[in-house]
Amino acid sequence: MSFIQVRDLDHGYTAGGLFSKRHRVQVLSGLNLDLHKGQSLGLLGGSGSGKSTLARLLMGLESADQGSILFNGQPVQDQPSFLQSVQMVFQDALSAFNPQRSIGWSIAEPLRHLSDMPPHACKARVEQLLQQVRLEAGDIDKLPAQLSGGQLQRAGIARAMAIGPQLIILDEALSNLDRVLQVQILDLLAQVRRESGTGFLLITHDLSLVQRFCQRVVVLANGQLVEDREVTPQMRFTHPAARTLQEAVLPAMPRARRVREPQLQT
Repeated sequence: MSFIQVRDLDHGYTAGGLFSKRHRVQVLSGLNLDLHKGQSLGLLGGSGSGKSTLARLLMGLESADQGSILFNGQPVQDQPSFLQSVQMVFQDALSAFNPQRSIGWSIAEPLRHLSDMPPHACKARVEQLLQQVRLEAGDIDKLPAQLSGGQLQRAGIARAMAIGPQLIILDEALSNLDRVLQVQILDLLAQVRRESGTGFLLITHDLSLVQRFCQRVVVLANGQLVEDREVTPQMRFTHPAARTLQEAVLPAMPRARRVREPQLQT
């Protein structure tokens, strides 16, 4: 059942400036997409295909030029509860945290702004989240610079999970990590989905990660949706741009599948 519907979405940016003529660059064009409750959806596309632009529009960080994004059939801008239902984990984990605030303070930020939870309950929730993403209880008082890249990304996931969203957007959130850490975090998220029913939108250019984690995959090319299919071991894309992505990653896919239930690095 779809709970977010993207309809006829157009969006672009003005390029150029002081020494060149200003012009409009179209990034998304006539995009239609349904996101289903509890589903892990992979969003594939090359550089400049519009993946991150779509993520910003879904989060309400930008407004589309044309078209609409509906949440349970109603425009998202008319529903304050939408912010409680969709959260995001960003690519650069370090810059996503306030360097002068503890990890625990940052993880609790959605609870302070989007719930009426009292301070003692917030602290208990943060401790629960740390355990869920396999961080140490003592990490609650550490500053971001005191954690590794993999630990910080898990802390970002904990913050996104704090308010109990229906969907977590991972915008290239694993691209700065090595393959082993990528697999570890995906396995952790798969467990979160099984336990809580949270859905995920994994935005990436790496089909091997989609093959491991997602149930469905869509492909963007030149701002348009060119593939939408169930993820299976034998799936083959038909659009030329999608086939290029698939052929580029085929040698790496067996290696990603061989890594099973590794121990999370600290």
